[in-house]
Amino acid sequence: MFMRVLRHLMLTVALVSFASMLWAQFSDKPNPPRLDYLTNDLNTGNVTLFWTKPPHEPQIADPSGYIIYVPRNPIDPDADGWDPIDTVDQNTFQYTHIGANGNGQRVYYRVASLGAFEPSQMTVKHSQVWITASYDSCNAKIDLSWIGYEAWPLNASAPYRNIRYQLYMGHDLNWNTYTQIGDYDGYSNRHSVTNVLENLDYFFYIKATRMDTGYESYSNLYLIHTKMARRPTFMSVDSIVATNAGNRIYYTIDPNSRVGNYKLWRWEQPDTAQSIFSAKIIESFSDPAKSMSIDTNDMWAARTRKFYYKVDAYNGCNQAVLVTNLCNTIIPRLSPKGNIVNIQWTDLMIDTQRKPDRVNNRISYTIYRRSFTVNDDISGPGNLERIADGLSTTEYTDDLSGFKGQNPLYRIRFNYYIEALELSPSNDTVALSRSREVSTEILPGVTMPTALAPNDERSENGHQRNLFKPIINFEANFTLTVYDRWGGVVYHGNQGWNGRNAKGEFVKEGTYVYRLVISTTDAGEIIQTGSVSVIYPKK
Repeated sequence: MFMRVLRHLMLTVALVSFASMLWAQFSDKPNPPRLDYLTNDLNTGNVTLFWTKPPHEPQIADPSGYIIYVPRNPIDPDADGWDPIDTVDQNTFQYTHIGANGNGQRVYYRVASLGAFEPSQMTVKHSQVWITASYDSCNAKIDLSWIGYEAWPLNASAPYRNIRYQLYMGHDLNWNTYTQIGDYDGYSNRHSVTNVLENLDYFFYIKATRMDTGYESYSNLYLIHTKMARRPTFMSVDSIVATNAGNRIYYTIDPNSRVGNYKLWRWEQPDTAQSIFSAKIIESFSDPAKSMSIDTNDMWAARTRKFYYKVDAYNGCNQAVLVTNLCNTIIPRLSPKGNIVNIQWTDLMIDTQRKPDRVNNRISYTIYRRSFTVNDDISGPGNLERIADGLSTTEYTDDLSGFKGQNPLYRIRFNYYIEALELSPSNDTVALSRSREVSTEILPGVTMPTALAPNDERSENGHQRNLFKPIINFEANFTLTVYDRWGGVVYHGNQGWNGRNAKGEFVKEGTYVYRLVISTTDAGEIIQTGSVSVIYPKK
């Protein structure tokens, strides 16, 4: 009996010891889950996490739920520890963090299993791909860079070859319509977009794929605006008016332009290659409302050489973003001969290189003449006439014989200027160039009386018989010298000879020699010699 009780007691002790041993090997602290991946919602910035529960082990408690953690310091997630933000039950294996702002900052997460008394260790931290960009406005380029997905590919032997980054670009928030512009492996983290347009929204995101599992994670949605001062949409040099004091250049600039750097250039040839050594900045200005500049440089050269003008608009990188047409000065040349003035001038160019739409335009020339009577101020307006228009050639002959013998007499000086118009096929004026006003003196027609009657006060055809002076078709200055037969000077002056000598006495009848000098500015001196007979008719 005793032995039976002893065996029963020993069995009980053994069972208790075995149970204690089994209890000692069982843990109520669960294993952590495997955080597979997270992804960002490009529309909202909410982040969703996906994980796998830990494998079941008899001695270790299964999770009773899962805890979601974020770092206390989102800039340096390992600096200050992690805080739980939510828990889910043991049958939930994904979690969406509402308000995560995954488009505004790089976010980090860890997950732990919930246990009866304490949680498991946390998983390694995961973070989405983070993309940023910089705008190089001077080179019209956007440079993209990104930080790869953190925690992929765990312990893979080839760390980055099984990761694929697909880069997408668009211009609005509808990211489903974006175009893929790059495809990279996990070793790459840069891409450049060239020839970007100004003042446009550019959106980018990356879809990261783990190739061995098919997990897909979206980066942040990144927006960069290619902000630049609004460049002018149109500019033109409209007209050039040349004067002796300077060339006036009139231009038009798009008033809505926000570019604040303009330069008025002057060339001496119509193309860049030939003009590079003569190019000169006449004026720099910032106001697009400005419409006129005056070039007072090299005005003597401007009388004989064509100058070409244009305006360039520059952005903040000092790059020309728009240029006007070239417009040039007109240089007239006058060649008087007798009563005829031959007029030639340089042509006005049509700048189809910078303005291809002007290829069908044409040039029309108009000639203006200014004449002066003896009663007019030579610096005044005189009589301005348009003597020819609609010319397509650069030469014209002006006959001034109609001015001879007018009352009052006309001066021998005549002024001319040329006006050139660039006309569209519909005859609208596209550009104008007006030359400076140039002067010439014609050779005046001169008639000298053949006889002088000092004592005859009558007139013949409006000319006094007792005064010897030239009959000139146009007003002009003259000097008259009269000699006797021995070469002595009987008269020298500019009023005409009345037949008297230096003593005031009438000279004797006979033949006297004269020398007439007519002074002009352009043609120099006109010299004429001859003889006159002095007679005393009987009364």
